[in-house]
Amino acid sequence: MTTADFIQRSLEFTHAALIDARSGTDEQLHFVPDHGSHSIAWCLWHTARIEDLIMSRVTGEPQVWSEDWAARTGLPFDGFGAGMSDDDAQQVRVADVDALGGYQDAVFERTTHFLAGATDEDLEREIPARNGTESVGEAISLHMMGHFNGHRGEINTLRGMQGMPTVMAAQGTH
Repeated sequence: MTTADFIQRSLEFTHAALIDARSGTDEQLHFVPDHGSHSIAWCLWHTARIEDLIMSRVTGEPQVWSEDWAARTGLPFDGFGAGMSDDDAQQVRVADVDALGGYQDAVFERTTHFLAGATDEDLEREIPARNGTESVGEAISLHMMGHFNGHRGEINTLRGMQGMPTVMAAQGTH
């Protein structure tokens, strides 16, 4: 198994959880507990935007996110959730979860396409980061796999608070 294959397999698990997290009513997806800062809907938007931004830097292609996606989802064109106040994050509302799912799917597909042809040299290439540079592999591992699984835990907490099953509840049982 190549490094890119390993990364892709790990991301498939993470992506499956984020896809599963789309299930639920509008009320469930936008639920924010007292003293909470995010909803499941916010987590889905934020993680898709982060992946889009990273893969845009990695591939040199424009972001998938566009004014059309913003209009279809009812989400802001500018920004991606980082640096939002809790009050602002709590106000994020997805107008069309299916449209957000379409955006997520398009972002996931671009990542899958990149990794299908990525070599170790591609993953070792340095790209701009907040504090200098980091390798493509580091960007994907730290900001996508690690970060997204943190939000997966947040999503599972929010689902549990509402009596919903965790995402991918049957994972590993078949």
